[in-house]
Amino acid sequence: MNNKIRLSVVIALALGAGVAVWRFFPSPAQNSADNPANEAPAGESLDPAGLSREELGSLLSDPRVQRYFQREKDKRSLQDYFNNSGELSAEESWQLIESIESEGRIMGYEAMALKLAWLERNSASKGEFDRAAGELVESYRRKSQQSAEEYDPYEDVPGFAEYKETEAQIVREVQQMTTFPDGISKQEYLRRRLQEAREKAYQ
Repeated sequence: MNNKIRLSVVIALALGAGVAVWRFFPSPAQNSADNPANEAPAGESLDPAGLSREELGSLLSDPRVQRYFQREKDKRSLQDYFNNSGELSAEESWQLIESIESEGRIMGYEAMALKLAWLERNSASKGEFDRAAGELVESYRRKSQQSAEEYDPYEDVPGFAEYKETEAQIVREVQQMTTFPDGISKQEYLRRRLQEAREKAYQ
């Protein structure tokens, strides 16, 4: 598989195919006087989901719905850019990738893949692309290494400290046992006890 095909596959996975929720919602034009078939008394159902005019308005104005619409718009904008059918400039598309990444809407490796695709489109030569791509990959490698070094499960993972205390207690208890339920081995009994403790700690 060549580099362009490989990058295209990653782009498709990174961007995804957003669900066009708004297709279920009538537009203002559909509810205007020019469309009497769509008119209904206030409070009555106007859309396939069975929502009233008031419910529909409340739903569409919900910040979570607005954020969803914006995310879908951003996805389509980037898809269009990489398909040569959008209105974003090269600089705007790069800034959009940066923005989406900084907001945590895509993983680091997904952002890196999109940026590599951007570099492939906008580099003047293969040599320029290779240099820029190498620097980009190295910057993400350093970020990943720094994150790993700073990661502390005792602080970053809720329930981890409690689980480790329980784990030590279970190990001590099992080590002192000579018989085990259902005739299972010590290792299997220990495994089950620890699994139960993990599920309880992280539920």
